[in-house]
Amino acid sequence: MNRSLVLLCQIVLLMCPSTLLAQRGGHNAGRPSTGASNPTASASDMNDFNRAIALQATPDQIAQFQQLNKNTETASKQAQNLIPAPNNASTPNSSRYTVLSDALDEAQTNIQRFVASFSAAQQSGLKPQIKKLGKADSDVSKQSKALAKELERSQIDDKKLAAVTEKLDKSLTGFRTELIDLGKEMGIQPEEHSP
Repeated sequence: MNRSLVLLCQIVLLMCPSTLLAQRGGHNAGRPSTGASNPTASASDMNDFNRAIALQATPDQIAQFQQLNKNTETASKQAQNLIPAPNNASTPNSSRYTVLSDALDEAQTNIQRFVASFSAAQQSGLKPQIKKLGKADSDVSKQSKALAKELERSQIDDKKLAAVTEKLDKSLTGFRTELIDLGKEMGIQPEEHSP
């Protein structure tokens, strides 16, 4: 009788292979495909994925970006601190401008290093962002030189100095915007720094 039971079970299993396969993962045995469990990637999705991989920042580039962003943020804060309040007639302190100048020099050295670290694929894929960043960097350099020229005068015009510092601050803000946009394209999120 035991043998008959085993034989009967074997016959049932042989007659219903789809049930047997369904319990082992199925391989779509006896069932139509719904398409939801195995979507195919479109060509544009694959192109987007491949582009993202090609532009992905290396760990060293991420560290350089974070340092550059921090340098630029520091320079911007220094510039903002030097813009006098409308009712404040304080005399400019040249040492504070030296700190700003040093922060600007460091940021501009770091941007050159950062862009020089790009692979050929990154340089090609990020060409528009690199161009915008270069233009913003050039504007910061121009405003930095204007500030230095103003500070070299024997008679410093406080209003003109404030106006030049405000332009420099706007240039730095534009530079940071372009830097962050470039970082996003490379998959880098800027660190939040305390005010």
